[in-house]
Amino acid sequence: MNSEAGVYKEEALPKEQVDRIERLQTDYNAIDQYLRRELAAERASSFTSLLRAYSRVHPGWPDGDLLATLADLRNAIVHGRTEPYGYVAVPTPEISRRLRECRERLISPARVDTTFQRRVQTVSADDSLGQVLKLIEETGYSQFPAYGNARFGGLLTENGITRWLAQHVTRTLSLVDLDDIPVKQVLQNEENRVNYHFVARATRVDDVTGLFASQPLLEGVLITENGRKSETLIGIATRWDIMLRAPHGR
Repeated sequence: MNSEAGVYKEEALPKEQVDRIERLQTDYNAIDQYLRRELAAERASSFTSLLRAYSRVHPGWPDGDLLATLADLRNAIVHGRTEPYGYVAVPTPEISRRLRECRERLISPARVDTTFQRRVQTVSADDSLGQVLKLIEETGYSQFPAYGNARFGGLLTENGITRWLAQHVTRTLSLVDLDDIPVKQVLQNEENRVNYHFVARATRVDDVTGLFASQPLLEGVLITENGRKSETLIGIATRWDIMLRAPHGR
């Protein structure tokens, strides 16, 4: 852990360092209080137990391990004084920044409606496979929610199309033949392979990250007002979208 090591006396510390110590305690306490409130935790619950419990509820939450490490530094600063005004360490600006970001992500998490809301390109169950292939070329999209009679019929993906082609295409099959194959026929291959999940617009982005982590076959998370299939789509999140938002890409 990076810190400005040594034992300091409060009266000898520059104001900027004192401010960092106070800010660290403020951010830590805000996180602790938020976790206790969200988990309805007992007063005796330790901070690390709160982190573990919250991570179980929100598997995609990215900051549990970092907060556990920063908690050690905080405890050393708060509880490791060798005299009334002595500190064993002072947090660096980088540590202070990272703790503050953890607090902001926890208390004001990114929601899917503001992060992934967009016009969703859909297809009809009666569209032809040839039409969809042209749409992939034109848009660059690889997932298409399919609807028939105004009802959701499944998520058509490049992976699904590739599997269907591998099973059905012969050397003599032409684009004209593909124009005779309806989307609903390709979707039949996906009936035993659920590759989508609906969520409400208020869902946290880290919870969607957890869905992709726990469901290897998941290819698209579809966003509606209340997470119902019957509602109008307002956005979509793909596995690629989540990869772009990974911590190293922030």
